[in-house]
Amino acid sequence: SSHRLLSTFLRMSWLARLSPHIARRCLSISAAAPVLFNQEGNVATILLNRPKALNSYNSEMVEMLITRLGEIEQDDTVRVVLVEGAGERAFCAGGDIVHLGSIARENQLHHKFKTLKKPILSIGDRIVMGGGMGLCCNSKYRIGTERSLFAMPETRIGFFPDAGATFFLSRLGDLGMYLAMTGQRIKGFDARHLGFVTQFVESGNLPTLREDVVKCSSEQDLVDCLISHDQSEGQPEFSLNNNLLEISKTFSASSALEVVRRLEESGSKFAQDTLKTFSVMSPTGLCLAHRTQTLSRSLDFTGCLRMEANIAVKTFGLGEFAEGVRALLVDKDNDPKWNPPSLEEVKDDVLDGVFENYKSDDWQPLP
Repeated sequence: SSHRLLSTFLRMSWLARLSPHIARRCLSISAAAPVLFNQEGNVATILLNRPKALNSYNSEMVEMLITRLGEIEQDDTVRVVLVEGAGERAFCAGGDIVHLGSIARENQLHHKFKTLKKPILSIGDRIVMGGGMGLCCNSKYRIGTERSLFAMPETRIGFFPDAGATFFLSRLGDLGMYLAMTGQRIKGFDARHLGFVTQFVESGNLPTLREDVVKCSSEQDLVDCLISHDQSEGQPEFSLNNNLLEISKTFSASSALEVVRRLEESGSKFAQDTLKTFSVMSPTGLCLAHRTQTLSRSLDFTGCLRMEANIAVKTFGLGEFAEGVRALLVDKDNDPKWNPPSLEEVKDDVLDGVFENYKSDDWQPLP
């Protein structure tokens, strides 16, 4: 609340000397910042603060986060990092497509989330999509709730799941390939089944969890806290259990086109529903998703981020991403004119050109 935030600011000596009127003015200015940073005891807190934009991050936020994480890494008083999303709708809906920054720079941020010397806890409540999944799933500790909604829907806009998804989805094998190509939404406890979150907490208990987290003075304290709050016991089975065999049979295919052929041969309701999903996807995006997931199985985390960054610019050059954004977010006619319009017409030499030198050292993580 505003009162609690004001109290936090007033604890700072320089602000405590100001009049209440000026203090509130400072709070108003700071609250408008797209990311809010604070420290409570030994816990550094990060609040993604663009609730009207579902906390999607832009280039300014990426720079702010990279700078702050660098400071945290050098600060001996910080033992734990807590990342949350402002508002009631999302943790983070990904990168701001309208104000798209550098994929290379964003991936340096995702690499820092994964490799930071201090443990990061992300609260993946409500919408966690695209780059938001990157921030959350690349954190060491991750909370999910019954309201959580995870997805990597990039094939819908002529792109491929990135932000580290080439790593964390590919580790799920054929199921990861299914999620990458379809953008299937994963809700509630299913995120725990898939390892997208490490603990499950009912949303009504999040305030109490937060109160206990900010009291932690070590990683072991955090682990003990998360275990004590975990409510995974007695939750429902994985909703896709009955489809796992068919997912394995179809999404183990060596190409996106072969995946479709196997689905067509199956004729099951699951297959029909998946084909319907594919019908609105970019054929090129489906091929890119399939190839990135296949190649990433032999890459480590850094190698996956390097591949994503190296092929991103060439992927944008194909024009599919621009058309997807136009249809879904600009004109909002939901009628993209994909080129080519079918999987059969996607040329291997075009894909080969995108993936040429995908292991290039041109992209490097931050030190």
